[in-house]
Amino acid sequence: MHKKILTILFFVLFAAPETVWLWGPVPSFAQSAQTNIDSIPFAPAVNYGTGTYPRSVFCADLDGDGELDLAVANYSSNKVSILKNNGDGTFQAKVDYAAGNGPSSVFCADLDGDGDLDLAVANAKSNNVSILKNNGDGTFQAKVNYGAGSHPYSVFCADLDGDDDLDLAVANYSSNKVSILKNNGDGTFQTKVDYTAGNGPSSVFCADLDGDFDLDLAVANFNSNNVSILKNNGDGTFQAKVDYATGSHPRSVFCADLDGEGDLDLAVACEGGDISTLRNNRDGSLQSLDVKDEFDTVGTNRCAGIVSILRNNGDGTFQAAVDYVVGSDPRSVFCADLDGDSDFDLAVANYSSNNVSILENNGDGTFQTKVNYGAGSKPTSLFSADLDGDGDFDLAVVNYNSSNVSILKNLTQIPANQPPWAFHLLFPFDEDTTQQVVNFDWQSAYDPNWGDQIKYDLYISTTPGFEPNHTTIDSNLLVGKHMATLEIGTYYWKVKAKDNWGAFRWSQETYRFFNSNYLTDTLRVMAFSPVDLIVTDPKGDSIGIDFNTIPDATYDTTQDYNNDGDKDDIVTIPNRLVGDYLIEVVAEPGDSGVYDLGIRVDGSDVVNLAMDEPSPPPGEVATFSYNAPWYMKGDASSDWKIDASDVVYLINYLFLGMPAPEPLEAGDVNCNEVVDAADALYLINYLFLGGPPPCS
Repeated sequence: MHKKILTILFFVLFAAPETVWLWGPVPSFAQSAQTNIDSIPFAPAVNYGTGTYPRSVFCADLDGDGELDLAVANYSSNKVSILKNNGDGTFQAKVDYAAGNGPSSVFCADLDGDGDLDLAVANAKSNNVSILKNNGDGTFQAKVNYGAGSHPYSVFCADLDGDDDLDLAVANYSSNKVSILKNNGDGTFQTKVDYTAGNGPSSVFCADLDGDFDLDLAVANFNSNNVSILKNNGDGTFQAKVDYATGSHPRSVFCADLDGEGDLDLAVACEGGDISTLRNNRDGSLQSLDVKDEFDTVGTNRCAGIVSILRNNGDGTFQAAVDYVVGSDPRSVFCADLDGDSDFDLAVANYSSNNVSILENNGDGTFQTKVNYGAGSKPTSLFSADLDGDGDFDLAVVNYNSSNVSILKNLTQIPANQPPWAFHLLFPFDEDTTQQVVNFDWQSAYDPNWGDQIKYDLYISTTPGFEPNHTTIDSNLLVGKHMATLEIGTYYWKVKAKDNWGAFRWSQETYRFFNSNYLTDTLRVMAFSPVDLIVTDPKGDSIGIDFNTIPDATYDTTQDYNNDGDKDDIVTIPNRLVGDYLIEVVAEPGDSGVYDLGIRVDGSDVVNLAMDEPSPPPGEVATFSYNAPWYMKGDASSDWKIDASDVVYLINYLFLGMPAPEPLEAGDVNCNEVVDAADALYLINYLFLGGPPPCS
């Protein structure tokens, strides 16, 4: 199965608690906001209350009104707060939903395939993931929990096994594992399968890092000072990790094409300083750091934090890290086009300096010196999205100690809302032949608008121009795959990817394909001397004595099929297509006389199309047609159903001289290559006594 070449799903990273607890104003302007000349301008922060000690934020359209709402994981209140957007980047008061114990990361995605966005929440203290299904209006059902590893800090939703639903990848800090929970297709999940990461996995991101159409894992390891890359085998299982060094104590990893080379690089937020072995009791006293999952640190003797940039070599291996200074104790990094110049800039939430660092991309994956903007107290996680609908990317930052979320609106005058990147159609490829049920597959469009949910319109037409001959238009598809049932014929198809704000891009190609049905039996066309054959299948491919464009067909002139002393012409076509075959007969050079023409399908009797027919005169062609029908084993009556009428049909054929099934092998329900009473008994056993279904 083809995989998606580049998939960007919305991502939020775990960020840890600290030592001081303050309530922030709701709403208010942050007093530390500043104006920065020659930088990407942001308005002063406006704050909205969340639950207690928020550690993760995700922006998504949760209520289906086209605006991006907020989901916030609150570590101490064991809740997820939903703040609905009023349409202008201001937000309603929070509504809370119970999660597990110690929610540390929240991810919004359509987990049950019903078109709305559900919640996946990693709970650090209860060692599980909570799934809260959306009712379709931005309210949520009660949580259902699934076991993860020890102290899960980060969750990411992505189609890891290529079956068109979204699975879970969970970074487990204390067990040094990444847990993969495969989706059953309905938003329920299988038991976790663990893969070894580094020491202290704190963040996981899923992306196609090696360009092989499946999604790999990038894991930031807090204690081993590196990022682990686990390549996907294509089925949602993963190879052993390969580690790449980063700065000290990486908290957060994000994958994006930072240098414009078409592959995905890594941005890793690292604390950069030594970590104290003491924990603050929140009253100023200190004790041993015995609960690692809280990531508590004294906050003194801090060095400036850094972001490590690791550029991709194009194959999922990475160059040595290049570090850029940000604020103190960075907890979360996010990549987005903040200035509208079509490259990815960096936004970093700095826990100890109470601000956000913006690093503008020079266009080649190198970055300018940071510019800081004030946030709340102890920012732990941020998300960049167009929250006010003006086309540029704003910031949502959750603040652990002030228990609120800061909204910093982007004041850039150049619209930053970019259309999805160019993407390709995958299957059916140009000139493919497909079965009647066609499984369409295309690349997921890489979305520079990180807060959007990309949707797809699938266009299918019987003419190259499409208008006005659309035969099928499937709109607002959420995944890069779709199944459609089409009549036999030639079709053209293309796909449009679009985001919430109207930006769109067409697939880079329009493909043409022929739709029919492959049948697993073999068709033989036999012309007894003195003539030659040309056989053309329903798609238009042909086979003659001197040429062959029908896949796997053979032309044999070595056998005397009717034992008359002359070699005959036999065309063999395996896996025949449904539809009309054109058969042309031409006289062999210098020969004349009469010929026989017959057709046989696997074990069936020969169907005679011509007997003692005079050979065509020189330069002329005799033409015949044969309809290769679709059939199902057991459908003796050819009504596309297997029921009692098929039993009656077989009995009439076998014992009362009625017509045979068409084709005869439709009645061979036990696949012994003979149609007899055993087949009628087999059908009776299947239909009325719970026996096995007809063979295939």
